[in-house]
Amino acid sequence: MNPVAEQSAGPFMSADRSSGVVRPESEVPLPTWPLTLMITAYPLWFLLGLSGFTWIIFAVPMAIALIQRRDLVVPKGFGLWLLFVVAVTGSVISIDEIPRLSGWILRYGYYFAVLVFLLYLLNGGRGLPVWTIVRSFAILWLATVAGGFLAFVFGTLSFKSPVGYLLPQVLLENELIGTLVTPSFADIQDIVGFPVPRPKAPFPYTNSWGSMLALLTPFAMIALIEPRVGLSRRLIKVALVASIIPAVISLNRGLWLSLGIGLMYVAMRLGVAGGNRAIRTSLVAIAVLAAILLLTPLGDLIETRLSTGHSNADRTELAFDAIRGTIQRPVFGWGGPRPNDRNIPPVGTHGQIWFVMFSYGFVGAIGYLGGLLSLAWNTRRQPTTAGMWAHSVLIIGLVQMPFYLHVPYQMFAMLGAAAVALRIRSEALT
Repeated sequence: MNPVAEQSAGPFMSADRSSGVVRPESEVPLPTWPLTLMITAYPLWFLLGLSGFTWIIFAVPMAIALIQRRDLVVPKGFGLWLLFVVAVTGSVISIDEIPRLSGWILRYGYYFAVLVFLLYLLNGGRGLPVWTIVRSFAILWLATVAGGFLAFVFGTLSFKSPVGYLLPQVLLENELIGTLVTPSFADIQDIVGFPVPRPKAPFPYTNSWGSMLALLTPFAMIALIEPRVGLSRRLIKVALVASIIPAVISLNRGLWLSLGIGLMYVAMRLGVAGGNRAIRTSLVAIAVLAAILLLTPLGDLIETRLSTGHSNADRTELAFDAIRGTIQRPVFGWGGPRPNDRNIPPVGTHGQIWFVMFSYGFVGAIGYLGGLLSLAWNTRRQPTTAGMWAHSVLIIGLVQMPFYLHVPYQMFAMLGAAAVALRIRSEALT
């Protein structure tokens, strides 16, 4: 990797000033199978208890393939991500227990894996087309919608996975690892005055499910408008309408807010660009959604949830605790979430911005937030509607930062979308 400044119009830094992407045709194309096993096959790993580890496992062959390349393209602002990794590395000095060390190592592996993932997708070339990347994430979106309905069927069913039986007890004592190897389909919670099955499969938490449904929906929109993705448009249309049901019943206000802002953002950007068809499509979609909510009990459920904010006080306290903790250790932070003396979740577990600040200090926060903002900025100009949808994933992710974590699933969705948006723009420039 030898990044130098290149033409200002391009979104990349590379060793060649003549084009946005350097991908010599004489080199062996990067294979598709690591992406397929990591993203498309993810629901299988969820059932086996491997969902928390396959991100790292399949990043290894990606890294090996990248090492063999003579030159790599990196996005502008990549140095901010390296600064984030430096902060994470420094935070190890605050680790004081074996269970916390195991959690720290796992998260460190995620950060290594997601940056390898970003570079792999950017340098995929003809062996890894943009539409193959989109298809993998769109399939994961379909699995997420299906998981929303499985919550109604299986409820709180959980089971110890095969991996759970293989890991030593000292690792299972880490709350994150213990949850990852014990798959379940829903949490039954009485938030609105009566029990509601909040979906979480194929992810470990209900908030993860809501966050990922919002982040993956733009991939479904690309699959709907782009035939080269290779998925049935009828299937996508049915799934989009069907997804409204678990999305509402999930009671995830963060899902509603972030996806709503993402959809409005795309409609506004396309409208400004003169996309009358996009505006008409958006209006039809809004009308269909409004009809569903008005004519079914789903609208009443949303109204009840919005008027029931029992978790707001706890979230506010956790945010202030994270800020106070960051001030105590401002450079590299505490290395990960820590329990508190009140009957609320650990500090650093609700909201990526609070997690990064508390765990990795202000240095980590600057690197992580700066890296995301750099990707969002460098993908803002898109020549196609598909590119704009990919760019919107980053907007949705930024909106989610105060109340959802990004580790690890969301990071891969956002940086995967960034790779798609960067490549679409780069191919248009060249």
